[in-house]
Amino acid sequence: MMRSMSSMRSARISSDSVSPSPPHDAARQWIDSRSLLVVGPVLLGLLLASASGCSRPKSKWARARPPVYKATGQVTWNGEPANGAVVVLSSKAHNLAAVGNADADGRFTLTTWDVGDGGVAGEHLVGVEKDEIVGYEANGSPIRVNVLPPKYQNPETSGLTATIVERGPNVLSIDVVGPRHKAPKTGP
Repeated sequence: MMRSMSSMRSARISSDSVSPSPPHDAARQWIDSRSLLVVGPVLLGLLLASASGCSRPKSKWARARPPVYKATGQVTWNGEPANGAVVVLSSKAHNLAAVGNADADGRFTLTTWDVGDGGVAGEHLVGVEKDEIVGYEANGSPIRVNVLPPKYQNPETSGLTATIVERGPNVLSIDVVGPRHKAPKTGP
């Protein structure tokens, strides 16, 4: 005897629906679905809070840091952008320095603690160095030499100063003047 597909489907459906669940199984399913509705958002909230870092307090060292303020600028050498120069601001009031690396246009952003965070407020002595590769060691390591006039290398001798303020834009303009520093002869 052959049955049609529709009668087999209906037989399957009716046979599956005939076996009722005991009352305690229905209650357990209802509680499980309610638990998921309550526990799910709580777990998601905890996961997001831990991922965002809001639950981690700053260390005592981070809390002891003096505040820093965003500072950017441009460094030039005889009026031209000093591509690749490193600018160092040494605070007169704190034993801290902020450093910036000049891009192709001589523009830099200062960093004290975290990348791009700026420098402490107040007066600073400024040093500038621009290294170039002049040769290589026997092991292949590059030999780098500062090509700016040597006095600018040290913030104490450069004669350059800058001020960072708490409020307002801190856009610094630093100009190094003088001839290219001749590198000492290396090798035999």
